[in-house]
Order: sequence, then C-alpha cells, then structure tokens
Amino acid sequence: MFRNALNLWCSKMFWITRYYVIAEKMVEYQKWLLSDEAKDIYKRLEKETGWKYLETYFPLLGFGGDYVEDWIEVSSWAALDKARGAKAMGEIMDATWEFMDNSRPMTSAMYRTARDVKVFPPPKTKK
Repeated sequence: MFRNALNLWCSKMFWITRYYVIAEKMVEYQKWLLSDEAKDIYKRLEKETGWKYLETYFPLLGFGGDYVEDWIEVSSWAALDKARGAKAMGEIMDATWEFMDNSRPMTSAMYRTARDVKVFPPPKTKK
C-alpha cells in the first residue's frame, strides 16, 4: 500500500495553461516560441524549477476554441513552489506579455494520467 501511495506522489503531473493571443500578433508569437531565445529561457526554467516545457499548442481552424495551450510537465508539487524565485519565469512573462490578450480569461489545470490518478467512487447511500 505504501508503495502505491509513493508511486502516486512521485508520478508526473501536467500543468496545462489556456490563454488567448492577440489575433494580429499570432504569427509573431509563433515565431518567438520557435526562436533560440524562447528555447533558452525554457531550458533555464527547467533547470531552475524542474518544470519541463513540452509544447505550445495552437488551435486548428474550426476545431475547438481559439485559445492557445502550454503543456508543462511538473515533477512534484514542490516544483510548483520553485517558480516564485525563478528568474526564467519572469523572463517568459516579459517576453510574451505584448502577445497576450489580457481582456480574456486565462485558465489552467493540473492533470495526471488515468494510471497515475486516484479516483474515488461515490459514497454508498444509506438505507
């Protein structure tokens, strides 16, 4: 039982952030994401926090919402706290702020795979 609890605690988590990019800046933002500058910042973010940037996903025309998603692999809950002191996190914010449509809400979620998550059944009803 302890081993299962340890595996659950140590399993990978994925932090997905959904946000909107100003339509007229979408091409420029895509170029920045593919730039050496962005690659360098995300490598340093991983070194500082343990977060592994996986990719930024853009919507395909007509298939889903018009938001963009960043997928980041987070090794532990403790790794989330490391972002507060990460210089690379501030650099990402500085570099991308002009692209963001801050008039629309950003959302985020933390996921684990079906293999790694503990799902609780509904409570039994009393007679």
